[in-house]
Amino acid sequence: MVSEEFRIIPIFTAYHLIHPKPAVIVISVDESGRANGMTAAWTTPLSHSPPLVGVSISPLRYTYQLVKRSGEFTINVLDKRYVKQAHFIGTVSGRGRDKLAEAGFSLMRSRRVKPPHIREALAVLECAVEKEVEAGDHVLFIGRILEAYAKSEVFDEVYKPGKAKILMHLGGACYATLADELIKP
Repeated sequence: MVSEEFRIIPIFTAYHLIHPKPAVIVISVDESGRANGMTAAWTTPLSHSPPLVGVSISPLRYTYQLVKRSGEFTINVLDKRYVKQAHFIGTVSGRGRDKLAEAGFSLMRSRRVKPPHIREALAVLECAVEKEVEAGDHVLFIGRILEAYAKSEVFDEVYKPGKAKILMHLGGACYATLADELIKP
């Protein structure tokens, strides 16, 4: 029995209870090198040594096919100024269009992987797929981080909350950002 203090949440949207999560752009490439991206909030660190990160992608998505074939991807952390672009990239398919260009992003060559990264990003992780794990209607791609970089004005050892306004996904078409203060125990 649930007390009156709590409200029952539909299981289908229960993941909203562990949000916000950064709304990142995952970029991969097709056989010709054409880049495609998708917005993802289902990402997570998995290991320090080796440095691993997980990205959960539905097999119905075009990005899933590209990551599976190429075995590489970049994770691009955006700030709140790019909420419209991130939402657009997360709601249309790139099968027949260049949605990264349509969103107005500038792509740059990555250092260790073929997929490019977004110049406007606050930070970038370059990853190679180590393993795939089926997880219900999604597949968790476990990527080894080969290279990582961040803009110095927003990141030192951690993000500077007064400067890094990371775009955070709450669920659906709702987003938020970090507070201005750094809170320590």
